[in-house]
Amino acid sequence: MKIKFNINKFMRNNTQRMTVSRNIHDNVKNIDELYDLYLKSERNVSIKHMDARLNAVIVFPNYYGVAMSNLGFLRAYELINESGFISCDRAFLQDDTSKGIISIEKRRRLINYDLIFFSLSYENDFHNILFILDVEKIPFLSKNRNDSFPLIMAGGVIAFMNPEPVAPIFDILFIGEAEAIFPDFFNDIEKKNKSEVIASGGKIKGIYVPSAYNFIFDKEKPNVLREIQNLPDFPKKIKRTWVDKDFASSSVITTEFSELGNMNMIEIERGCKRGCRFCSAGYIYLPLRESNQENVLSKIKSLNKNDKAGFVGLGTMDSENIRKIMQFSLDSQKPFSLSSIRFDCLDENNLDLIKETGIKTVTLGIETGSSKLKRLINKDIANDKIVGVLKNIVRKGIINIKSYFMFGLPYEEKQDIDETIELINAMQKEFVSSSKINKRIGSLTVSFSPFVPKAWTPLQWENLEDPNILKRKANYILDNLRRLPNLNIKINTVKNAFMEAFFARGSRLSSDILIYSFKNRVNLKNAVKETGYNINDFIRKFDMDELLPWDIIDQGVTKKYLLKEYLRSKKFKTTSQCFKGCKRCGICI
Repeated sequence: MKIKFNINKFMRNNTQRMTVSRNIHDNVKNIDELYDLYLKSERNVSIKHMDARLNAVIVFPNYYGVAMSNLGFLRAYELINESGFISCDRAFLQDDTSKGIISIEKRRRLINYDLIFFSLSYENDFHNILFILDVEKIPFLSKNRNDSFPLIMAGGVIAFMNPEPVAPIFDILFIGEAEAIFPDFFNDIEKKNKSEVIASGGKIKGIYVPSAYNFIFDKEKPNVLREIQNLPDFPKKIKRTWVDKDFASSSVITTEFSELGNMNMIEIERGCKRGCRFCSAGYIYLPLRESNQENVLSKIKSLNKNDKAGFVGLGTMDSENIRKIMQFSLDSQKPFSLSSIRFDCLDENNLDLIKETGIKTVTLGIETGSSKLKRLINKDIANDKIVGVLKNIVRKGIINIKSYFMFGLPYEEKQDIDETIELINAMQKEFVSSSKINKRIGSLTVSFSPFVPKAWTPLQWENLEDPNILKRKANYILDNLRRLPNLNIKINTVKNAFMEAFFARGSRLSSDILIYSFKNRVNLKNAVKETGYNINDFIRKFDMDELLPWDIIDQGVTKKYLLKEYLRSKKFKTTSQCFKGCKRCGICI
């Protein structure tokens, strides 16, 4: 069977996935040959697979190339293997399932492992979880699996943002950061069987046992959650756990088949101080923490001559040490890239450092050209400043600009879209004009995604705009920009946004519909209808006093603060970013 690397999409700032594809050699005929090719390409492998009491596999429910560009997946893989009594392999989504879903290292089927860890990063991968379990003939629901099946667990950003649409699938969910949870969890499971591990899960901070909770929905309004009941010895809420230091992670493995190529990702911070109201990552990774500077410099120094460092963080340029880190990387003759760049960080000195490393593309999150909507999302950057920064970037010789926008934000009107179109016209004009100085015109790319409300943000109570209206808006944007020269336009499909929104604020009812959709081979909309629900109930606006499915989790950020920010957004009022001594959101109390 010829292996095809499917086109997959992955999110940027929780709102968009980039379309990716990679051509695999034509002579690759089966999964073993493909995995041999991948293993041969891998570098910087420091994992020691030992003979251990327990054998585990960590699964990324998407293809290899996407998984190997995910630092959380690689970090968890590393930590599990450092436990001392667990040997952990990796597995991915496969096209060739003639041998089942097998690990890349030992080529062992998932069903034959003691422990299965899933790494969850994208809501649109939920269907792939069922596909993987189905191939292995593993029952979808935890309650239908006896002790003969592996202990099946999940972590990752989705696990502690809103896991409810897939929670009943897993025996255990990790709520928070692996470095904080794994030590206590590993101490607990070393000498216990599966049933004992699940039974004792409630005693470990950051462990969520979904089967210990019963979600009660309204009889007349079946999509409205009325109560969450917990069994004795299990907490009413699961507190997210995190580490304050010693968390600087980096790519334990690099490969040319990663979506990031052979880049070695190095984490320089966690969290974000900006408070953008649409961005879940900006809240669920609070508080903002800096990686240990000496550890970061040591990782840069250890890179091979031709390796490239990718500095990772929600706002890498916000790091107090970023200028020193960039300069050290240049002095060490190690080129680098940045995962995100803020407008107010692009001064002359930083641009000179970025230019010196040879970066040819800068990515900017602009979101909207509307002055009203900028205040709504708490990202109030004047359009003339945006154009001015673009001018400075291009004149420094950085010839490619990528920018991200949203449409379908709350209270968005035609005038707001027109302001965005006017901004992009001004950007395009300045881009072409400034490029003439370099005697070379690169590419200006604008990418649009529908706004998707996310759990644990001030806009979590809002709805996804009607898909038909979103389609009309997308067409309007395209019609007004398509004739501009030297401009690439990308618009994420409304279909993808709908699926993301369906699960992003979903509940255990969403889990039932997901499984029905998979088993009956129907799309989500038809599955909702055939199971007796109304599709609008799953993308609706929530009442401000409503019990939310993800209220089972205590993020540290209080619901009271998010509600206060939501009310400010409705008045188009901005809020200052985090500052030292700030006690507003509850995370630092």
